[in-house]
Amino acid sequence: MATHKQIDANRRNARRSTGPKTSVGKAISSQNALTHGLRARAALLPGENKNSFLRLYKAFRDQFHPLGRFEEVLVEQMTVAYWKLSRLTRIETHVYQEKSTGHSLFAEPREAWFADEGEPVPQPDEPKLTPDQLIARAFMRDTSAFNTFGHLSYYEMRLERSFYRAHRELQRLRASS
Repeated sequence: MATHKQIDANRRNARRSTGPKTSVGKAISSQNALTHGLRARAALLPGENKNSFLRLYKAFRDQFHPLGRFEEVLVEQMTVAYWKLSRLTRIETHVYQEKSTGHSLFAEPREAWFADEGEPVPQPDEPKLTPDQLIARAFMRDTSAFNTFGHLSYYEMRLERSFYRAHRELQRLRASS
């Protein structure tokens, strides 16, 4: 439990913190909490195909024909949950490959995952990682490579619940009108 003196000092320090000023700085700081993208607010991560996402969204819109903004939001929620479930499946594939082989598919020693200097620089002869491999690496880092499949299962259940909850709400709205 913090003392009153510590709380007051924290408040004084917080008043001096101004955060980023430029639009570039704000854009960078908005990604500070991004780890593996399963809890990301933005549906698309760097390296993911925007056109594929928009095709998925259009397919859901064409199937459900949302009427009004609230139904539109539910279709958006379903699209994002489904998109993230697809991402999770790709992550699981790369994590399985990593854990089932005796060597790292990510071309770096595990000790480098926790280095304070930031992202290790790949050597010229190392293969370039695909966006999916980078996401899988981030996920394994986030879980400290411990119980990774359990964590994947947890996110899968959350995303499925989110998808089906939005779907049920859409059906309920349609039935009541």
